[in-house]
Amino acid sequence: MVVEPHENLEDKCYLCSPRESNNEYRKEIARLKSSTLYLFADQRFRGYCLLIFDVRHETSLTKLSENEYLDFLFDLCLCSKAIGAALNPDHMNLELLGNTNPHLHWHIVPRYKSDPRWGQPIWEGWPRNEFNLNRVTLAEPETKEIIERIRSQVEVLQSSNLWDIN
Repeated sequence: MVVEPHENLEDKCYLCSPRESNNEYRKEIARLKSSTLYLFADQRFRGYCLLIFDVRHETSLTKLSENEYLDFLFDLCLCSKAIGAALNPDHMNLELLGNTNPHLHWHIVPRYKSDPRWGQPIWEGWPRNEFNLNRVTLAEPETKEIIERIRSQVEVLQSSNLWDIN
């Protein structure tokens, strides 16, 4: 993958490549075909991840080439399956919004019948920026365990036929 630098540094998007592997908002899990998977800092939804497009700053799926589009969606499918295999959620939300940060990135949110918003969208009923201002975080050993479980499943899927795995 060739990463195109963002042209105007004044407009540098904090999700553009190159970006920090780990910071207060996310921890890197795996680099993929066209994106990088991160564990999101707020873990009120255990295993909540971000999949961030790495090739260049882009704001819409419709602006990707056919190969970029297919690679990005392949990465999404691989990550969704890996998170599902690692954490066994009851459901998985996949969201591509761009309202707050217009850089292509997926929110991959495992949902559990025991989670605080089961049966409802995760965004409703919280104050703006709730997930950054009032984070529900895990202890470092549990964070590392989740990252390793997901990373291990990503590696398994990368070495197999993705479409043969449910």
